Amino acid sequence: MGSLLVQVAIYGLAAAFAAPIAAVVSALILGVSQRPVVSAWTFVAGAALLDIGFSAVMLASGLLDVSSDASAWIDAGLGVLFLVMGIFAVFSSETPEKDEARRARANKIASSNLSALFLAGIAVQIINIDAIAVFTGALKDIARADLSTAGTVFATAFGLAIMLSVYYVPPVIYSLVPAKASTWLHAMSEWILANSRSLEIYVGIGFGLYFIAKGLVVLV
Repeated sequence: MGSLLVQVAIYGLAAAFAAPIAAVVSALILGVSQRPVVSAWTFVAGAALLDIGFSAVMLASGLLDVSSDASAWIDAGLGVLFLVMGIFAVFSSETPEKDEARRARANKIASSNLSALFLAGIAVQIINIDAIAVFTGALKDIARADLSTAGTVFATAFGLAIMLSVYYVPPVIYSLVPAKASTWLHAMSEWILANSRSLEIYVGIGFGLYFIAKGLVVLV
């Protein structure tokens, strides 16, 4: 179980790093909403509902209970997905227009009402479909591990908690240290927005090489 959780954690981290903008939106919600905590957790709930539903369907369907070679091909495919993302980022250029558009989208979501925030949580996860695709790797490892029902639920919840951390860490910080939360979250958001291209490069190439290597170890 221990080695499985390590692998699930890596997939969860990769999925989280594939959607860092979610942390920016959560932080903005806390800054502009009249009910900051409720609004932020409503946004989190939308993303969590989609991810939990997707995980439940995939595990219950048996589609991910695949052979060792098929599992390795999935890992290699995920690696290629990340590597392509990183390479595209290397050759892309950051412009003031792109940054302004990114900030405008985040601000528009953050200023929505509760029902719209719930739907926005779902939408952000769908837009960042690569995060869901990566977490499929964790689910297939869980499906192949022959765990009890309780073990499957625990391993899946563990991975989802890491994957969704970019959504819920800002409201947790806000609740724990409200006096400093505004300064910390603003600094975090600005850093993510200012370094979005660098994040795509390092995350894409780093996780890309890891997952390709993980698949090739089995296939070669």
